[in-house]
Amino acid sequence: MAEERVEMTAFISAKPGKEAELKVALREVVAETVKEPGCIQFQVLEDLENPGRFVLWEIFESREALRVHMEKDYTRAYFAKGFMERTQVMKLKTI
Repeated sequence: MAEERVEMTAFISAKPGKEAELKVALREVVAETVKEPGCIQFQVLEDLENPGRFVLWEIFESREALRVHMEKDYTRAYFAKGFMERTQVMKLKTI
């Protein structure tokens, strides 16, 4: 049986004063991630009522595809920038 796809939603808050930098970093990681063969969906939405808050909707073909994504240089660079104050991740499954 094929491995189930991985679906997650992340709620991301910028550190105070880092809202613009986080937005740029998110755009950069999205632009690269959507090119990955195991990426089905990788989309960031901005909360219009709360600047500096974002929702990341991501779907990967498998846990392996997600693992590969997390090891990419651009993914590591995104996290290393440290623009996030808080990230909450929900692992999901379509019913």
